Amino acid sequence: MNSSQLPLHHLQPTAIHLQTLPQAFQNLEAISPEASDGFFQQRYTQHLSQAHPHATPQALHFQQHALPQSQPHFAPFPGGYQQAPRFELSTAPPPVPPPAPPHQHIQAPPRRQPQSQISPIARAPQQQQQQVPEFEPRDEFVTLPVQGQSRGNAQVQDGDDVVISNHGQFEGLKLIPNPPDLEAWRERLFHVDDTITLTQEEFQTYFPHVDNVYSHRSTQRHKRKRFVSHYWDCRLKGRPPGTKKSTDPEKKKRKRVARERDLCDVKIKITEYFDGAELLEQTGQQPPGDTITSPLEAASGNQFFGQSGVGAGGWGMQGMTGAGGVNVGMAMGLREQKKFYTIQRVNGNGGNGKGDGVAGPHKHTLEESDRVKKNSVQRWLMRNEKDRKRVQGGDPTKKTYHKKATGNALVTVKNHSKEEDLKLFGSCFCPFVQRVWISLEHKQIPYQYIEVDPYKKPQSLLEVNPRGLVPAIRHGPTWSTHESTVIMEYFEDLHMGPALLPPDPQTRATCRLWSDHVNRQIVPAFYRLLQAQDTNDQVNHASELKTEIGKLVDAADATGPFFLGKDLGFVDVQVAPWVLRLKRVLGPYRGWPEPEEGSRWKKWVDAIENEPSVRRTTSEDQLYLDSYERYAENRPGTSQVANAVNAGRGLP
Repeated sequence: MNSSQLPLHHLQPTAIHLQTLPQAFQNLEAISPEASDGFFQQRYTQHLSQAHPHATPQALHFQQHALPQSQPHFAPFPGGYQQAPRFELSTAPPPVPPPAPPHQHIQAPPRRQPQSQISPIARAPQQQQQQVPEFEPRDEFVTLPVQGQSRGNAQVQDGDDVVISNHGQFEGLKLIPNPPDLEAWRERLFHVDDTITLTQEEFQTYFPHVDNVYSHRSTQRHKRKRFVSHYWDCRLKGRPPGTKKSTDPEKKKRKRVARERDLCDVKIKITEYFDGAELLEQTGQQPPGDTITSPLEAASGNQFFGQSGVGAGGWGMQGMTGAGGVNVGMAMGLREQKKFYTIQRVNGNGGNGKGDGVAGPHKHTLEESDRVKKNSVQRWLMRNEKDRKRVQGGDPTKKTYHKKATGNALVTVKNHSKEEDLKLFGSCFCPFVQRVWISLEHKQIPYQYIEVDPYKKPQSLLEVNPRGLVPAIRHGPTWSTHESTVIMEYFEDLHMGPALLPPDPQTRATCRLWSDHVNRQIVPAFYRLLQAQDTNDQVNHASELKTEIGKLVDAADATGPFFLGKDLGFVDVQVAPWVLRLKRVLGPYRGWPEPEEGSRWKKWVDAIENEPSVRRTTSEDQLYLDSYERYAENRPGTSQVANAVNAGRGLP
């Protein structure tokens, strides 16, 4: 029985490999709930014994309109987060190294220079080698995506550099945003005044930073030799006269602006040699670099993305490890055969159209080439940034919005899943959707509920609302509309079910006026309080929200319980979703208190909470708590509403 078949308690310690969190994260301690008591004691002046860590730190005195003064009846959240170390058990023994092939030449590992130096750029044999200036190590590298994740044309493997997997002409090119002395290298590779010889490490590191300057023309392989020659033209050479456009109807058309012809005549040849002996044979040049230090090791102190400069597979013996994880290639002193590259100008009958046979310079600057097209590294960084912004709410490991209703709302969704002429496109967490949903349930209009993710903007939603926002409805085969208030008024015009607007024109106008107050004053104040991170701002916005709610209470019927009296009306439905979220969202995150018993506000809140159409469209409290955490932390990219509040604009 081998070790992989043994029970865990019979395994030797060396057969179990533990992978834990980095040391810096293993000492996180839970924050004591008592640690911030002094902070919480300032929040309210009455009956404070517990509080949520997100709550407002100063008292909110509700005196007008008998608005609430009592403390929220919520159990506090844990006082902190505790992260325990993770580990994984691997019972499989390390792989046994394969036998070495016969007649293998063994060489000692190369000596390395100090980390603050970089290998010289080797030139033609007849010229003296020119040293690249010394540099300061940098650590401005991009964080790698997760293991095995593809980013455009870069395939990322755990522990490896970011490598372009489909460049087309060269293999192993690396995407390193800020390698040492980048600008000097780019200038040399742009001008190519003389033949430049590069090691494999240098070429793979720096060529992706100038591949936008040149456009590949052809590749030629020698009949009897291994080396390969790649010919590249300056990208700004312009389209030659007489080039025919494709007539293939299946070919994807792209927008392009034709450049002038003969803008630049610079051409280069990149010759790829597969070892130093081949370079010496073909050029007479001694291969550079028995003692060179790679740009990656120099830049990061033998560390790149947390990987040692010489690790498993560092000598071309990837996957060969012996006992204790010792690399067999390193132990034997084996050395991988590295490629070498030469870059030289080949301008045919003379540079830039001259007939003197002397290669001329570019007719433009490097900045102009960068303007015309971004290099591979820049495009990769832009894709990463785009992907990051696409993740709504920032950190994908944190709680985010729910995509499926729960509780009573889930039952309602199932009851309205069948095909109907009227379709409501909504999201379970969205208060604007709940307005429309309450109206449909109150009026008992037949409809089909379709849950969509407005952040993904599916085509079915875009066909109904080109902006990709919810709520949106489709009524009939082609007609559609959006915006919650517009949809609610459309339902009123259908004259189906109980009316939410009164028949009297003046009272209807009053309802529209206070609905506008809800949309322009109460809703923005709600989000300003929720998104505020500064404690003083939270107190100010809480006072602002209390004032705006007080104005609405003043305008309501004195007896109630609803805005116009005993029946649910248009204004009640407009404000209802945010009344629910005062308790479920602002209570836990900002310490918003419960309404005061016996007040007009308490009577109105209870009436909304117990209204059947409201209850049928409300999910469990946890859905709102999770979905609004990103607002409470004001994460970037949370929503268009959050962005508008942060920018001081009106709601979208």
